[in-house]
Amino acid sequence: MVDHAEDQAVQEVYARMRRNGETFAQAVASVGLSNTETPLVRRRLSELGLLHGTAEIAVDAVAALTRILGDGRERLTEALATLTEQQDNTLALANDYLRPAGDERAGADVEILRDDDTFRPRIEALLDEFASAGRHELIETHPYTAWDPRHLDAGLRRDRELHERGAQIRLLYSQRGLRHGPLRDNLPKRLELGVQVKATPIVPIRMVVYDREVAVVDAPNDPDIRAIVLRNRLLVGPLVDFFDYCWLTATEIDDVLRGSDDSGLSEQQRAVLRLLATGAKDEAIARSLGVSVRTVTRVVAELTGQLGATSRFQAGVQAARLGWLD
Repeated sequence: MVDHAEDQAVQEVYARMRRNGETFAQAVASVGLSNTETPLVRRRLSELGLLHGTAEIAVDAVAALTRILGDGRERLTEALATLTEQQDNTLALANDYLRPAGDERAGADVEILRDDDTFRPRIEALLDEFASAGRHELIETHPYTAWDPRHLDAGLRRDRELHERGAQIRLLYSQRGLRHGPLRDNLPKRLELGVQVKATPIVPIRMVVYDREVAVVDAPNDPDIRAIVLRNRLLVGPLVDFFDYCWLTATEIDDVLRGSDDSGLSEQQRAVLRLLATGAKDEAIARSLGVSVRTVTRVVAELTGQLGATSRFQAGVQAARLGWLD
């Protein structure tokens, strides 16, 4: 965690480097940092991608933001690819190897839920069963969907059962999904229980995992299979690891709920945000939108204030966290 004084020093050094064309050493000397403060400021600028490693000169903040967002997308893409491969392997294991082998133990490990009239009654019965048996932990991931209030109420009831037994509950939703009325209405009731909720721009798969031992996972790539049930810690383990990664990089629910409704943005503000995310300068944005540079500068200032940011860079980061760049 960066304290306020250190953050001020970082911003002051960076501002001098950009404004006066100073190197890091020159800016540090001008600001008068101590020998203790200098390495902390250098490390923070490097972490933010604002300091060229060799020449030690300032890197444009918008370019650094674009690179950070690009790196994040690459890591997420890699994680999604890994999860997809694991899902395909699990389905192949269930369909082609476990059941034909006639192994009674293996048959109990994996259950295929077909996409037919029996699915909804069976899934509700299983979730009730697992919630009744759960003791320690529940984790869930939910991509965007139009929620049925009845299913949300059933989930709240199961959460209450688990909460009464002292289980930790963590729910991860897509940011877009939080704009859906029934879910927004249901969340405060869960938060009152102490349920932990976060959001992220992309949630690739729906899954529910109890006590890191049993899981229900959607199977969106197979038209005949609606979901698979895993009752084996070795099979469930990779899903838990994936959840933990997504949880660490997700946004706190309070931040998302405050900013998830971007209906107050004008079309011009949305257009400026999208162009800012590409690293475009004010002049280029003005040409693209057919407005004056002064107008772009004013809109950027409005967005910075609305997002509670102190710079264009921070405004871009906050907009990305809130899903406004989706």
